[in-house]
This record gives sequence, C-alpha cells and structure tokens, in this order.
Amino acid sequence: MGSRISNLSNKLDNRKEAFPDDLKNETFESQELFRRAEACIVRGKFDKAEELLAEALRISIENPLYLSYFGLCVGMRGDLGEAQKLCSKAAKLSPHSPIILVNLGRVLLEQGCRKEARDFFSRAYSLDNTNSPAALELSGMGVRRQPVIRSLARNHPVNLMLGRMRHRLLGYRKPGWKNR
Repeated sequence: MGSRISNLSNKLDNRKEAFPDDLKNETFESQELFRRAEACIVRGKFDKAEELLAEALRISIENPLYLSYFGLCVGMRGDLGEAQKLCSKAAKLSPHSPIILVNLGRVLLEQGCRKEARDFFSRAYSLDNTNSPAALELSGMGVRRQPVIRSLARNHPVNLMLGRMRHRLLGYRKPGWKNR
C-alpha cells in the first residue's frame, strides 16, 4: 500500500512539473479577471478587456496567456506596434501555446503582414489541429488565387500588376472576428 501511495505522489509531482510556467503563478482572482476579459473580447469591448487584463497582469506578472490577450486588446484599440511586442513576448515565453500564436497572428494580420500571420496560424494549427481559432483564421484568410497568367511566374511583373487589378476589382474581406 505504501508503494502505491509513493508512486501516486511521484506521478502528481511529475504532473506539476508538466504544467506550463504560465499556470504556476495564477490565482483565482486573476483567472476570474481573465474570464471576464475574454467575455468582453467576444463582445468587441476591447477597452474594458484591456483594463481587466492589466489588472490580471498585476496579479500574475508575466503570464503569457494574459500578456497575449492584452496585446490583442492593445492592437484592436490602435497601437499595433506595442501589440506586436506584447504578443511576441508572450510567444517567446510560451512557444507551444496555440492560442498565443493565433493572437500574434491576428495582430500581424491587422498590421497587413498576411504571410507572417498565415505562418503563425499554421503553426498554431499544427500544434493542435482541433484548435478552432487557428482554423477559423486560416479559412478567413482564404485560399491563394491562381496567377492571372498561369504560364508566367507568380512574381512576374505582368502577373503582379494584373493580380493587383483583380484584387481591387474583386476586393478582399477581412476575417469576421474583429467586426463583432
């Protein structure tokens, strides 16, 4: 019986070590603030969410998840440079978290860096292919269109010019998550 308890104790200790560092400094209060901030983000109230996340970050300093969402809120309010710094810092702290990569991709997409954003969405999707935010962002970006003149290279000046004209005529819709 004693060996079973010690084995269980060892398993629990190993499980605690397996938890990401961002969960070790969370408190109930910071989790509640984060939950309320997420609800505000879904409703498009980025200013209120930013306040709640700032308070959560005061309690749980350097929490990558909170930092990532805080960067997203800052970006949606207009300061895209600062938002990219915050989201990049969060991605460095927790590089294997799909939602952090998705938030960084959203900020980059808002800046107009489609290729980099697609890379982050793809990385998030490859880490967890059940991650619906990554899948939604990838599908929202659409499929790359064929070159106008297929016999020429995609980066040929004629194809670039005709592609830009086609883009202006047909337009481009941004993903729906910001329009909520």
